Amino acid sequence: MKKLIMNLQLFTGHSVTVYKDDHMTTATASPNSSVDKDTEVALTLTPASGYEVDQIIVLAGGVTVDKATKKFAMGEANVVIAVTSKANNLYKVVENCEVIINGSKTKLTRNITLIKGPNGDIVGVDCAGTAVTLDAGTVANLVRSGALVKI
Repeated sequence: MKKLIMNLQLFTGHSVTVYKDDHMTTATASPNSSVDKDTEVALTLTPASGYEVDQIIVLAGGVTVDKATKKFAMGEANVVIAVTSKANNLYKVVENCEVIINGSKTKLTRNITLIKGPNGDIVGVDCAGTAVTLDAGTVANLVRSGALVKI
């Protein structure tokens, strides 16, 4: 009877799986298979035109993704990540205002609802966001003035 000897070192490392929503054109990890503990893993995330990365959610594996570098150190288990996107032109409109550009008037209407606690104090703000399609310079000025806040 022959003995079967296996080299278990061939089976080291774990996998990284990245799921994306419909508005992400690319969401990958490198490396993504046979990844050993403490190996640096880099995510490549490319949103579709008009979108930006909203959330990087670790579903399994217990790692912490650095949002700025989009990297993490591999842990001791397989990692599963979900990436979501949002429109890149969503803003809280804090003040009602009108913007006139080349004779064309755009009215921005306050879109926030104040959330009050039991004693009437403001405890939060609820806002789904408004898509603002003005030119970048005008949007920047409205943000500087406090009329718009990027979501």
